[in-house]
Amino acid sequence: MSLYRRIVKKLASLKLAVVILAILAVLIATGTLVEARYDAWTAKNLVYASVWMYATMGLLVTSLVAVMLDRWPWKPRHASFIFAHIGIIIILYGSLLTQLFGVDGTLRLSKADGPVKEVTVQDTEINVYRSADGADYERAYTEPVNFIKDPVTPDKPVLLKTKGLDFEILESIPYSIPQMRVEASTQTQSGAAVRFQLTNQNVSEVDWMVQRNVFEKVEKQVGPVLITMGGLWERTLEVNEIRFNINEKGEISYALYRKEQSKPEKQGPLKEGDLVETGWMNLQLRILRYLPKAVQKYDIKRLERPTPASSPSLHVRYNGQESYLFLNDYIKVFTQDRVYLVAYQNRRVPLGFEMSLVEFQKTNYPGTMRAMAYQSSVEYDGGNKALISMNEPLKYKQYYLYQASFEQGPNGAAIASVLSVNHDPGRIWKYVGSLVMCIGIVLLFYFKKRKISP
Repeated sequence: MSLYRRIVKKLASLKLAVVILAILAVLIATGTLVEARYDAWTAKNLVYASVWMYATMGLLVTSLVAVMLDRWPWKPRHASFIFAHIGIIIILYGSLLTQLFGVDGTLRLSKADGPVKEVTVQDTEINVYRSADGADYERAYTEPVNFIKDPVTPDKPVLLKTKGLDFEILESIPYSIPQMRVEASTQTQSGAAVRFQLTNQNVSEVDWMVQRNVFEKVEKQVGPVLITMGGLWERTLEVNEIRFNINEKGEISYALYRKEQSKPEKQGPLKEGDLVETGWMNLQLRILRYLPKAVQKYDIKRLERPTPASSPSLHVRYNGQESYLFLNDYIKVFTQDRVYLVAYQNRRVPLGFEMSLVEFQKTNYPGTMRAMAYQSSVEYDGGNKALISMNEPLKYKQYYLYQASFEQGPNGAAIASVLSVNHDPGRIWKYVGSLVMCIGIVLLFYFKKRKISP
């Protein structure tokens, strides 16, 4: 027997097939356990998209090819056998295309934000933006990162490779809950911070409002009241509102607006300790702390597994100080001649066209505020219009867009529609592979019937 035939025999052996199936069973069971304990993203990175899974699938394909070659020269009765094996290989090829080149993300549409042309996916990256004047930023550095597969540990910190910036990632923390603290700042670009208390006989709400820079608008919804501070502001007539205003001297004042009123019902200066009667549900507003220039810093609570409130975070060091950077957040770093923004973000993939929200409609269950159905009227790619509902996705170019959820703002009104976006380049191959397998099954019954016929 030639060397070629001996190699084919070994690869086509039943013993190897049993070993491959056993390894696959272990990997799938491990992935199921990891997903149950953590989440699907962690299971994908640690198990389903691991080198072990790819190696096992490669060995499976090799074994399937060897089994077909071992039957050479083929006869008509081998047709069912050949079709079934080729079908499995085609399905695995389609799955590989999906894994490597597929897109599975979300698209957030809001009238306030205008057209969107990028899909947000779960993959992450580090982006560094720089500016000479603190206004116009350019991207200076970007790098895809996967801290599940390649965690950063305290004994092997990572220095960002950007000229003029000294920024170190000391540790990656996969599951954490931020715990904010606010301190006075000496930086001229820092915004203000107010710690307030809103209370009545039944409720006592204490929280911070912090501007990360002097231009940012911040807002919080507390019961029937929307509290806003800083930034470009327009009166929202549909809500009761408390507006904090800060003048050029750094002094703070307030204005109280009732629903459907564009002029304040009450206004005046504020100092720490001042008490203001709002007139809404006997709520009283008290200013506990005011910092004209402030910076918010974070401590974290580490978790062993994810929760709805948890987020990945990075322990970082810059300008001689340590802090934490959370996913989809940024840190502003000042140097002698530039301002840098270091952002840890979900990656954004270009759609190839723009899409904007025309109208979002929500239908509630009778007598409740719970959504029964919702849909988005959208405009895309130069004036095309479509209605995307929970059961009617939009298929355009290579993407399927599904109505996934929505975001609520003050008074429970919907402020944004969230679409699920999917592109699967391996879909057609999976269909073809399944069809080929079905042909093999039909041929199997055909040849069996011929064999037993008198």
